[in-house]
Amino acid sequence: MIPKTVHAFIKKVVMGKHPKQAKAIKDRQANVLSIIETLVSAKTTTGSGVITKREIKGVSTKDSGKDKTLIKFAISDGENSVQCVAHNCNEKYGLGTGLKGDVLSAFDTIVRKSLAEGKPIKIKGCYANFKSERVFVIDTIEWAEDVQKSQIDDKIVEAFVKECAKYKIDDVTDEGIPYQRTLTPLDVMMDDTGLWAEIYADNDLKQAILLYCLSPFEKEDMIHIGLITNPGEGKNHLVDKVIIPLVRCRMAGTGKLSTFAAMFGAMSSDDLNSIELGLLPKMNNERIVFSEFQTLEQDVFGEMLNVMSDGYYTMQKGKMDVTRHAMLNMAFFGNPPNYWNEDDHKKEEMLAAFGPYTMPIISRLTLIFAKPTLSNGLDASDKIKQKILQNMDKTVAKGTNKEEIANLRAFFREYLKRVSRYQPKLEKYKAIVGSEFKDIEALEQFKDAFAKRGKTDYRKWAELLNLVKGFSRLNGRKELVMADVNYAITLFKDSLETLTSAFPRSAFRQGLNYEAIELHRQILEKFGNGSGKASGNRS
Repeated sequence: MIPKTVHAFIKKVVMGKHPKQAKAIKDRQANVLSIIETLVSAKTTTGSGVITKREIKGVSTKDSGKDKTLIKFAISDGENSVQCVAHNCNEKYGLGTGLKGDVLSAFDTIVRKSLAEGKPIKIKGCYANFKSERVFVIDTIEWAEDVQKSQIDDKIVEAFVKECAKYKIDDVTDEGIPYQRTLTPLDVMMDDTGLWAEIYADNDLKQAILLYCLSPFEKEDMIHIGLITNPGEGKNHLVDKVIIPLVRCRMAGTGKLSTFAAMFGAMSSDDLNSIELGLLPKMNNERIVFSEFQTLEQDVFGEMLNVMSDGYYTMQKGKMDVTRHAMLNMAFFGNPPNYWNEDDHKKEEMLAAFGPYTMPIISRLTLIFAKPTLSNGLDASDKIKQKILQNMDKTVAKGTNKEEIANLRAFFREYLKRVSRYQPKLEKYKAIVGSEFKDIEALEQFKDAFAKRGKTDYRKWAELLNLVKGFSRLNGRKELVMADVNYAITLFKDSLETLTSAFPRSAFRQGLNYEAIELHRQILEKFGNGSGKASGNRS
């Protein structure tokens, strides 16, 4: 259970009543639905989104005036789209009072930049008839508030970490030895009465999803996860009840939602800068979940490989190349091949759903969970059934609990944006992480899963380091501690265990003393000569 004072802290921050939080947290998602709702009434209104199309028309009629310009463009929030017009024509033209030439020019600069970079803008105007069309005539265009900028600052994060640390919780080591430790922000995020109140899941999956909910602002920060389970395990329910209420995320399914054009966009032959933005660039610095990924078209998988590594892609038309940023976390949720069954096939064969791109995709996935069922505890089945019953009866999110869950989602949405920008240094623990990875790398199971074509897979080393940094961020830390390393290594092994049929976890747990490892690190840090050895006088 989350302590009452932690709930009280979060509520004060969300309402803007905490001494270090002057403003209430508000919803800043892009939205053009408010514009669409005035289609008939033609009332002046505002909306925000990203430009997806731009077209310039020259106008010289008796009513418009000589040498006038009309800009047609589309603005989208990812769900809905609005056709807009901005112009400098005379009032007799029939589209209201035109803008001054320098104002129209300034507006067009914003439109072009939004189209090229996918940045959201805010527009104001009203609907009017244009020939046989109903268009939204623009009065003003300006840059929208950056939705990826957190509404809380480092002082709130630090205060929250201290508030959590006032409490002790019971835990057990890998060897099953009970002990007590301080409560952390990660513990609050994983609590079954909070963000996970509407779905039951094991801790390893909770941690993977929360890491995925961090926002990648550098390509090295991208975290991609794969989840391959039997049908009916609640993968889409996980998206609906945990991910989407917490962070900005879009789902891509089958058919028209997952074609190459829908994912990457389509370039106009008339205007090489005019691109119908695909889902990937729209979600730059955010997240996408591919539901039933085994049904994706093969050419989509092929181009996706570069995006997963580089955070951008290039579209070509003739001799023209246009680069689009798509730095985002990807999750692939799907089912094993139809022929697969647990008794006759190895776990690795569940991943054949990726087709000919299986090995390259596996290499790029930070974490992979290939297991028939998502929850393996002794009483997991009963808990899952109870959660389903509670959701049917609407008993989870109502009354006081409903308010607490809403506050948790609002607070952690901004918390994750803030801590995602932290860059804790890895150098301090490189010896420990390196030693652990060397042992894992030597396993036949690791070679079978990741290194079939060579001695190792250096992406896995980078991904393990990224997990270490990810746990530090989730706990609101700018500097690593040993717990971050422990969490990352354990989760990495959990993922590997689900991929292979006989992973010797017990061998890693026997005789591993993290206190001794930490003491060794401190000795090297103080007395080391840079080569991994240390020397000093007797005292």
